[in-house]
Amino acid sequence: MFAFFFLYAIIYPQSQLKKIRMQRMAKMKAMEKHHGYKVLTMIHRREMISLFGLPAYQSIDEEDAEQVLRWIRKYRDYPLELILHTPGGQLHASIQIARALKNHPKKTRVLIPHYSMSGGTIIALAADEIVMDKDAVIGPIDPQVGDPIRGVFPAPSWIHAAETKKEDADDSTLVMSDISRKALRLTRNVAKELLEGKIQPDGKEDRLEEVVEKLVSGEMIHSTPLSAREAKELGLSVNTDFPEDVHDFMRLFRPVKKTVEYVG
Repeated sequence: MFAFFFLYAIIYPQSQLKKIRMQRMAKMKAMEKHHGYKVLTMIHRREMISLFGLPAYQSIDEEDAEQVLRWIRKYRDYPLELILHTPGGQLHASIQIARALKNHPKKTRVLIPHYSMSGGTIIALAADEIVMDKDAVIGPIDPQVGDPIRGVFPAPSWIHAAETKKEDADDSTLVMSDISRKALRLTRNVAKELLEGKIQPDGKEDRLEEVVEKLVSGEMIHSTPLSAREAKELGLSVNTDFPEDVHDFMRLFRPVKKTVEYVG
């Protein structure tokens, strides 16, 4: 009996996952035909269907970068559409994906049905066009610095702590402050690289610098949700004519937590 339940716990989730993946692929092919783009996805969501029913916490990492770069290379002769749904993740992986997207020879656009924060925003900045649902959000891209012992905090906050304590700052705070300055410099340079030629001047010669500082400087807390309207006001190339079939596609990702009930 135990062996039966053990096999069921393994085989049933895998069979369900295979079924849902086939449905997703069919939907992606339909979207490609309708949108006129090759559709790629990077969706980080804890799903109900998983091995032993245990949800996996996902974020942008080097494996995502490897896979996305492989598909971008494969479809270099096609316009690309990347569906992003992510809390963010590793800075270097996000930058790698963003640069590959920016250097793609055909038109690119990013679709954000719900949210694309932190590293996800870095990737979105690389596209020729950002298409957001009217209620979707992006966020600041100030780098997060730290370690498992002391915790991870925004780079500007480490710098602020070191400057406030001055000679009373301990060695680790000074080291984190130094790393933070370098991380901020890198992120500023990457943001300028990705946004070059995309920011509406609005009569200001330094508009690009202004937008980059708004996103990178730590003026906002890292989890600040920037709506499509706010992103437009900031100067980003954002379109809110969001395709409804992307929302239909997202319904094929079943969340672990389901506490909201409604009658459709």
